[in-house]
Amino acid sequence: MPNRRITSKARDGSVQLADCLSSLFALELMHPSPEIYLLSPWISNMTLVNNRFGQFRAIMGDMGGTDLRLATILITLAERGVKVRIICRPNHSQTDEFLNLLPEQIEYRHLETLHEKGLITHSFYLRGSMNFTYSGINLNDESVELTTDPHDVVLALLEARQRWESLSK
Repeated sequence: MPNRRITSKARDGSVQLADCLSSLFALELMHPSPEIYLLSPWISNMTLVNNRFGQFRAIMGDMGGTDLRLATILITLAERGVKVRIICRPNHSQTDEFLNLLPEQIEYRHLETLHEKGLITHSFYLRGSMNFTYSGINLNDESVELTTDPHDVVLALLEARQRWESLSK
């Protein structure tokens, strides 16, 4: 099944969304894509993987602790050779705090008019209304679609690369 839609209008939907993100990032940690594009107007360093019982130790080693946050996951991917690229809006305190946690090998660019949200790798394309923030994942009513269809994924990657190249550093 190449497509899955998740809506988080109820508590169960938020759990499904969090579990989906946890699985997607675990997949990337196990089999990293050469490049990842994260598009989100606002971003925070929220917990993405609950590693309370050490179930992700095989892919994170001892560095994971109990909760694996977005910055830790992206840094680990970059250390494993992944080209991590982030597009976000400028001048937002929460996003700026997040970006300050990242090493310079993780690139980011600003787009004042960004409204699109998504995560694009060589394996999947997640898109929808959700910002990569605690509220976006756990509190707000959101709708996202996950596709693993190779044609859709390649098109999303091409569009992300073009958008990236069109933005100044």
